[in-house]
Amino acid sequence: MSLAKKAAPILATLLIAGFVLGIATAAFTPLIPPKTTTLTATQTKTVERLERLPVTTTLTETITRQPSLPLKLEVKYSRQFEVTFLEGYKVVRDAINRTLILVPRGAQPPRGMSGEVVYTPVERAVLMSATQVALVERLREYAPWIIDRVSGIMWGQQYEWYFEEIRLRISTGRIKDVGPDYSPSFEELVALKPDLVIIYTFPGSDLPQRLEELGIPFVVDNEYLETSPLGRFEWIKLIATFFDLDEEAYKIFSDVEAEVGRVAGEVRRSGADAPLVCWFMVYRGTVYAAGGESFPANTLAMLGARYGFSDVKSTGSVVVNVEEVLSRCRDADVVVYPTSFISNVGDILSEAPELAEIRAFREGRVYAYASTVFQLGYYDTEGWFRDLAVILYPGLYPGEEVRYFVRLGG
Repeated sequence: MSLAKKAAPILATLLIAGFVLGIATAAFTPLIPPKTTTLTATQTKTVERLERLPVTTTLTETITRQPSLPLKLEVKYSRQFEVTFLEGYKVVRDAINRTLILVPRGAQPPRGMSGEVVYTPVERAVLMSATQVALVERLREYAPWIIDRVSGIMWGQQYEWYFEEIRLRISTGRIKDVGPDYSPSFEELVALKPDLVIIYTFPGSDLPQRLEELGIPFVVDNEYLETSPLGRFEWIKLIATFFDLDEEAYKIFSDVEAEVGRVAGEVRRSGADAPLVCWFMVYRGTVYAAGGESFPANTLAMLGARYGFSDVKSTGSVVVNVEEVLSRCRDADVVVYPTSFISNVGDILSEAPELAEIRAFREGRVYAYASTVFQLGYYDTEGWFRDLAVILYPGLYPGEEVRYFVRLGG
């Protein structure tokens, strides 16, 4: 049995926990203050006099150069982190409101400021999730060397990796698997001597406290708690700043934002009827539905869809019974079943046969996640968003195949 199959029960349990917790054009000020450059040109002019005296005049031209980076990221979509560029160093506020001071290598930390000091660019990083790996892979398009700065990954050998270079480096030991997120090997972490560990937090985890005790610098990246696709992808800016790739992240994010906006606009201008969508899963007889202020609900709203639980005031998931699902979703055009650990509609109906009454089940429009969604689907956020548009409005995209969702058969 493969490691991926052995890990499936654990991953399924963690997926439920993640579902419960995580269903749960930006405005900037300049990074480099606008620089005014004064150019002085000297011109010699002959005046029509008998003595033909030369007269010198001075022309002054003022040019304002607009910067390409922000002084402070007034992050539009995420509300959980902040990056401020100060003279000679940066200050980061992470997802649990910790302060990190990013100091260029060879420089001294600023006086009078408290916080975790991290020397940049980071040379030895340990990552905690596949989604963090996805953002590093996206940065790698502009900075191929960044993968050489990844020295360890949690869950390294438990995942089936769709990033070939990551898979190869883990299999050959160039990237060390330091164990699962709930119980990493602190001995191996210490041995790696990381400049930075990028983690996420979840109920019951003591990882932040343990890393503090060991004196290992870390930053908390809780992108999974964001409630919009651009809010989640925007964390690329946080990761990038530790590698001095702020400009690259800014461009990548701007491109993704523009494409997401283009697809949303395409749907809006089409005038197509808004489909009714329900987003839920059944686990051991319990139904978990995405709340009306959650990531799925907000994404569906961006695409003009009606959501069956839109009035439920929750940014995470809520527990409901089958009767309520039927009352809200009986006429649903599409059902999204957010897990890749399922192969057909029969697996769902074996837990809750009554769901067969839902229109989407009758008409074969039930979709689950593809196994690639948390790696390639996060890396390609704009492609994932377009896939969802294709599912909701097949008439607008005739014959187009989706990559990050799977249409379930009987």
